[in-house]
Amino acid sequence: MGSKGKAGCGCLLGILVTIMILAGVLFHPVSLKFMAKQFRYEDKIVPADAIFVPRFPEDRNGELYVQAFREYFEGNGKTVYVEDDKVLGVNIGDLLSRMAKERGIKEGAIKPVHPGNDRERSTTVLNEKFRAMGLKKVIVIVPGYVSRRYHYMYDSSRQESAVLYMIKPVQVSYFRTDAWWRDDLSRSLMAREFYASLVYYYSLLRKDTAK
Repeated sequence: MGSKGKAGCGCLLGILVTIMILAGVLFHPVSLKFMAKQFRYEDKIVPADAIFVPRFPEDRNGELYVQAFREYFEGNGKTVYVEDDKVLGVNIGDLLSRMAKERGIKEGAIKPVHPGNDRERSTTVLNEKFRAMGLKKVIVIVPGYVSRRYHYMYDSSRQESAVLYMIKPVQVSYFRTDAWWRDDLSRSLMAREFYASLVYYYSLLRKDTAK
């Protein structure tokens, strides 16, 4: 994306944050809570071949990874795949492998997976990799406020995929579901998710009209 495109995205996000602030002032809390709930989706979780945790930089305490470990111990996944990234020059996969070892998870159960450099194709790339691994069922661990978008992104019927994805939303501490409009970070995350959802649904519309 060029500098003009990035500036445009930044401007739109700024506008959305402003709208969210106004919403917090003008709308009743019940309506705002209802709005947040529309972004949440949850599948019934059954034992799967693997657990996948996408990268969310705002998850500084690793709450999503902790939930993935819980699912592993409950027997809901044999392997935990984490989106590859670096924190202070150290691979996330290496950090999590150490955490997992301390928690009694067997060596090799944590594996990094790279979604590629094209964010628009990341879901497709990951789906192809999981399918090539022979996985049939995958639990996807995400924050609650993005779970509905991820449900559509990993919808097997849309992807014509042999992999069944189950979305597990996590109630993370850094997003205040019942008062997101009063908290700077929560409001910013909600605005960002609103924007990301619009972009995603627009891309689906473009694909449908191009057929």
